[in-house]
Amino acid sequence: MNNEASTVINEDDDTSLLVVILDCNVYSWGNREKSLQDAISGMNDDNNDDGRYNGGIAIGNNVNKRLVNTSKNNYIGFNKFLEHFMVFINAYLMLNQENQLAIICSKIGESSFIFPQSTTDQYQQEQLELERQQLLNENGEPLPTPNKTIQGQILDKLQKLDLEIKHDQTDVLSSSFSASMSMALCYINRIKRETPTIRPRILVFNISPDVSSQYISVMNCIFSSQKQSIPVDSCILSQLDSTFLQQASHLTSGIYLKPQKQELLSQYLLTTFLLDTLSRKSLAYPTLKSVDYRASCFCHKKIVDIGYVCSVCLSIFCGHSSSCSTCGTKFSLKIDLRKQLNNSNSNINSTPTTTSATSTVNNK
Repeated sequence: MNNEASTVINEDDDTSLLVVILDCNVYSWGNREKSLQDAISGMNDDNNDDGRYNGGIAIGNNVNKRLVNTSKNNYIGFNKFLEHFMVFINAYLMLNQENQLAIICSKIGESSFIFPQSTTDQYQQEQLELERQQLLNENGEPLPTPNKTIQGQILDKLQKLDLEIKHDQTDVLSSSFSASMSMALCYINRIKRETPTIRPRILVFNISPDVSSQYISVMNCIFSSQKQSIPVDSCILSQLDSTFLQQASHLTSGIYLKPQKQELLSQYLLTTFLLDTLSRKSLAYPTLKSVDYRASCFCHKKIVDIGYVCSVCLSIFCGHSSSCSTCGTKFSLKIDLRKQLNNSNSNINSTPTTTSATSTVNNK
């Protein structure tokens, strides 16, 4: 009886685990901020010209920024994104007091946990709090303690991010998305061992373009999450769609969303990504009409439409080779493209009637 009751409770348990992957690429967000500033400066110049024409009546900077966000530019900067993101996090934690949260920061060349903090970070923070309590300000009163809430911890971590590009990272300006996905899956596996009834899912905020060199590792993570029934939700903040995230959301039964007006991002997040997978079955959610399933070759890491596939390990190559560079399998069938081209040209020359017919059609 006790075992039956426990199984019923576990089935009705709606505790969920949300692992968020934030794309904190300095290069991508910097370009976004630059484009917004250029749009605002252009708007100010236009308004100054209109003000001179209308007797010196000009529009303020706040109105200019609002007009830029609404009419000419539907994109937001990093600070505005954090405001919408905090609204979504607070709403998620309010759904159930047992809901768990993890946030992974994907930067150029590395990935790290923002929340929860590691044991070393917690120890350092406790030592800083003790030192802060011992210090006094000018009036002899103790200094205020830092915010211990989840929102305060996340904001402190995001504000202390290293926003400088190192010298060894100047050649590669892409985010380490595959490393973030691997860390998210490992963390979910550890939490599921502690609480098997929890319902995990991954939410990705992406602003950087896809990197074909990460195709193999990203697809391995996608297949792993598909096998473990972990949906991967995607929120695209860039102008272009993400081929990797389209495949990830489609194969894992997740949601792929590209907000049309990012100034209303909190509404998109609350209405689309807030509820768990079981609650989504009763609601209508956006679906992908078409998915780009193009793969990247294993030799040059380029996206190809037509290529050669190894029959043993299913590796993809953009050109023909005598052996597979992945598994070492030697191919017995050798194809000489020059002979095929010569044979095809000789066949065309041997049939003058067909060529003349085509030429007459073209002349008509």
